[in-house]
Amino acid sequence: MEDMLLEKKPAMMFCSFDIYKADNSPVKERRRSVNKPGHNGIVHELSSPDGINLGYYNVTSTVPGKVIIENTNPFIQLTYTISGNKSYEVNNGKQRLSSFKKKEYNYLFLTKEHVHLNWQPGERLEIFELGISPELMLDYLPQEHPFYALLHKSIERNEPTPMSKSNLFLQTESNNILYKMINCPLDGRYKQLYIKSKVGELLSIELDAFEQSFTTSRGRDEKPGALRSVDVERMHHARDIIASNLQSPCSLIDLAHQVGTNDAYLKRHFKEVFGTTVFGYLHLIKMNQAKELLESGVSITVVTNLIGYKHVSHFNRAFKKHFGIGPGKIRK
Repeated sequence: MEDMLLEKKPAMMFCSFDIYKADNSPVKERRRSVNKPGHNGIVHELSSPDGINLGYYNVTSTVPGKVIIENTNPFIQLTYTISGNKSYEVNNGKQRLSSFKKKEYNYLFLTKEHVHLNWQPGERLEIFELGISPELMLDYLPQEHPFYALLHKSIERNEPTPMSKSNLFLQTESNNILYKMINCPLDGRYKQLYIKSKVGELLSIELDAFEQSFTTSRGRDEKPGALRSVDVERMHHARDIIASNLQSPCSLIDLAHQVGTNDAYLKRHFKEVFGTTVFGYLHLIKMNQAKELLESGVSITVVTNLIGYKHVSHFNRAFKKHFGIGPGKIRK
């Protein structure tokens, strides 16, 4: 998001964004610290002439945050919330477009207008915003995908639209790709090629997940054995148990019993609800907690023990595989 947190007025900030702003140089990149009254953190942005703009924002606020973004051209925003909560408003802040909790993502079609991004104080907001030009997105989208017709309709009507009615759970694979993109060690044309290839990889995973979610939601009422609301609540209960027992996770069978079901049912329907396995979710939570601890200055040895690893070398390998960089670089 170009020029994020550039100018501050009481309780709000302003910036502008143009998906076509990148010139013919392979990749433009910018890193900076945020030190504004009530807001502290880091910003890392990169843009490619392919119609790709990736922003990583990690900000802690003691007052409510609001950024009013002036979009100079329509584009698709792939928006990911790693931690914290955020919401988007359009129509001069009068209409809620979408809101996100921790570990949620969605695709938004944004028009040439002002978009309001809001977040709450007292928590760390860590987000990725991946902007893609409509032309590039339509090149990636299969014509039979549910998003294809919806995107065309949104473009024709010039209407801001979430591509999915409900947000999806951020999968481990997508999480890994985003961190690898922002931490890519390559330069020049090689970096441009890498970023574009990773966008393709990300879309292949997520468009499939969106299509499955769309098909499931359309057919749920007539499908025998479809998940009931009580079963969805069981899966959310299982997720909460996992998140609160990182150091000593229970077995799959014990977890299933705690939420009133069996392990086979838990495995199948946990993935249906959250888009990842029980163990995939556990790994994702561990890695993100490790990153938060490292950023706060906790030593690698202590972090290793806190998230349940017996050996530092095993933790180092897992962390680097997940984020694309070693834990030592996070603490620098």
